[in-house]
Amino acid sequence: MAKVKSVNDLLAEQAVRKAATCYSRGVDRSDLELLKSAFHDDAEVRYGSYDGHYEEFCKTVVDGQAGMDYTTHTVVNEYYDIDSDNNKGKGEIYVLAFLSMAGSEYLVAGRYIDHYESRDGDWRITLRQYIYDWSRTGDFSGSDPNGLFESLTYRGKHTMDDLSYEVLEE
Repeated sequence: MAKVKSVNDLLAEQAVRKAATCYSRGVDRSDLELLKSAFHDDAEVRYGSYDGHYEEFCKTVVDGQAGMDYTTHTVVNEYYDIDSDNNKGKGEIYVLAFLSMAGSEYLVAGRYIDHYESRDGDWRITLRQYIYDWSRTGDFSGSDPNGLFESLTYRGKHTMDDLSYEVLEE
């Protein structure tokens, strides 16, 4: 159903989107606290490679980033079913992740099937189920093998040393 039931549902959906954004940014910047902020304290994740409490999962993800050349998680499509009157919601988020590690580049497509709750007005994830759809792997070509982007001097980093932390704090 595409109809928004109330303004409160719309506001709740925006809060849920913010949690999803904190998740992706937390992963890509190896920011453990930001990543964990997407979840309520008793949240669970189900990836198959790890099923359990979110906190251990988040730590494993951030620790795994140390071996990556880059990561970019991109939210592509979003579907939400929010019931703000009952402080609950569900959603399906399509994600494309671009990764580089050990001489290979990866493009991974999947979906997050989420449950959300609002506790004291704070909407966060209570359950995140990842569904892997497909992937593609290739040899690492370098960040700009043809020199098309060499004049762009501000370079991203997949850590909290990324320029975005400095600029957003201004």
